[in-house]
Amino acid sequence: MSNEATIKLALRKTYYENYLRFIFDKKEGPIPISRTEAVGKYIFSRIRYSETPIHDLHEGHQIEIILPKTGTCSAQFHFPYFSAEDMMFINDFISASSYLDFRLIVNTGCIDLNMDRKKVIGIYSDLIFGEDKYEMLKKDDYRRRQKVSKWLHQSTKALGY
Repeated sequence: MSNEATIKLALRKTYYENYLRFIFDKKEGPIPISRTEAVGKYIFSRIRYSETPIHDLHEGHQIEIILPKTGTCSAQFHFPYFSAEDMMFINDFISASSYLDFRLIVNTGCIDLNMDRKKVIGIYSDLIFGEDKYEMLKKDDYRRRQKVSKWLHQSTKALGY
C-alpha cells in the first residue's frame, strides 16, 4: 500500500495551477500538497472520504494533487474526494490567497528591496500567469488600493482622527 493518495482538483482558472506550483515548489506532474502552507491546510480541510471510489464529474481545469497518508489516519483505507461545493470554496481560497501573496510580493519588492514596482509586478506576472499581465495586475492593484484608502479615510474620520 502506498503512503500517498492522489486526488483530482478542478480549478476555475488555469493560472491557479501555476500559483499552486509556486506555493508547493513543484514544476510539473502531480502537486504534493502539505499543511505547511495556508492553502494546503485549507485544501486538507475540504477533503471528504468515501468507502467506494467517487467518479469525477467536475468541470474546469483539472490537476492531480498528492495527499500524504499516515498510518494514524482514520481514513487510511477510504477514497478521498471533493464535492462540487468543496471545489468552489477551494477555488475562492486560492483566488484570495494569490491576491494576498501578490500584495506581499509587491510590498516586499517595492518597500523592503527598493525595486521598481513595474519590475516586481512583471516578475509576479511571469511566475503566476506565464505571460505579461502587467496592465491587468496594475489596474486590479490600483482599484483595490483605492478601495482600502477610501475605507481607511472613512474609518479614521468616523473615529475622530
